[in-house]
Amino acid sequence: MDSDGNSHGVVLENGELRQYDFPNAVQTEIYGISDVDGKLTGNFTDASGVRRGFSGDAIIEVPEALETFADFVNASGRLVGSYVDADGLYHPYVSVPDGRFISIDLPQAAKFEFFFVHGINDVGTLVGRTKKANDVPRTTVGTFQHGLRPLLFPGSVSTEGWNINQDGSIVGHYESADGRTHGFIARPVSKTVSDHFGNTFNVTLTKGLNMLSVPLASPKPRTAKSLAGLAGATMVIALDAENQRFIGWTPSAPTDGFSIEGGQGYIVNVSQTRNFAFVGSRWTNQTEAAAAPPAISEAQEAWAFVISGQLEGRPVFDGYQVIVRNMRTNSTITTSVQDNYFAAATADLSLRSVVQVGDVIELRVIGPNGNVESQTINAKVTPESLANAVLSVKLDNIGKPTQNQLLQNYPNPFNPETWIPYQLSQDSPVSISIYDMTGKLIRTLSLGFQSAGFYNNRERAAYWDGRNALGERVASGVYFYQLTTPSFQQTRRMIILK
Repeated sequence: MDSDGNSHGVVLENGELRQYDFPNAVQTEIYGISDVDGKLTGNFTDASGVRRGFSGDAIIEVPEALETFADFVNASGRLVGSYVDADGLYHPYVSVPDGRFISIDLPQAAKFEFFFVHGINDVGTLVGRTKKANDVPRTTVGTFQHGLRPLLFPGSVSTEGWNINQDGSIVGHYESADGRTHGFIARPVSKTVSDHFGNTFNVTLTKGLNMLSVPLASPKPRTAKSLAGLAGATMVIALDAENQRFIGWTPSAPTDGFSIEGGQGYIVNVSQTRNFAFVGSRWTNQTEAAAAPPAISEAQEAWAFVISGQLEGRPVFDGYQVIVRNMRTNSTITTSVQDNYFAAATADLSLRSVVQVGDVIELRVIGPNGNVESQTINAKVTPESLANAVLSVKLDNIGKPTQNQLLQNYPNPFNPETWIPYQLSQDSPVSISIYDMTGKLIRTLSLGFQSAGFYNNRERAAYWDGRNALGERVASGVYFYQLTTPSFQQTRRMIILK
């Protein structure tokens, strides 16, 4: 449509778009292109304001019609469309190659605001759109010989089919109860299959957190992603009964998440009250009806929550874990990293608060060998994150400390051995010197040239066996240990107790 409000056709050729206008047309609308000869089919409006159809260079005009719409030509040359008669009534028609128009006189034509036939396949099956006064658009499918039947996507408010393929499948879009528009493909199946997947179950979710069970089995396996898409959820939580823990999924996940099964309960959070419908067959196992208990307090606390995010700093993080701790409640969740993504979920099925605005969440990344691989990261729960029931965190520079640091040895006090953890922000030669209370050097641990990273677990931390440079065990007491690199030095205290 141009700046004057006039429509123009657009054709994609060799990767480029070009404008197409039917000769002497003020407006042009293209609805189809022939697979046989590449002819375009559509409508045009001339300078007098009359609308006519066209197919290739030919003008399509039903005799004595006020307007003629041309929509599609099949391989046998039959063209379908509709026209408006002198009384303003719509009539579907088929134009055959010899130039004849075969139209349908609708028994209730006066009640239709429009009646468009959009497609016909090679066996003569039609698809069209209709709208009666004070009604929603509807789709009809069938033949001129055997009549047209309505097609309604289960649970939809309105269904509009726009094209039919050679196998009888129909493509179009429908509007769900929450006002969203969705595309669909309807394929012909036997009546048994149609009845099997023809059940609908309407669901209303209140704004905030909801408990939900899926009342019908979808024709395709349902996942956390597809459930979130259907429900408009900001997150999905499931109970891993085998391990007695909650697992979460958010839209930022790189995978579709866990499978959705019958007879199981799921927690979803929606930002607005939602109305939608499940479509499918009955589960083979019993399923509870969908339910929607309210959140405890929309503004300040929640009974279910997900902390999720991405890890950055390395290509892959296979075998890594993220430890999440609420510093107010001291509750801890450990979750695995998959495809550099993690989601730590928590919930209380008694609907008691698990998180509130202002809570500080502490996160640590642990490598496959148990070594700490990140600085401790703190994130605060905000009203916005609580509204979504999701706190999103980016964990970057994993395995790369922001500063050099000498950490407390463990165990401490010890006897006879201990481990000394540290971290390096850059590659450096490293040594650790041990002194007694008088400042006398007892032992030097030459660790050699070390790469930047975290040296925390027993496999990576410095080890001291409690012996001096001569191999003798040292006496009980207080000792000092000092980390030294060319650009850094730090000292801490430790105790030997025998």
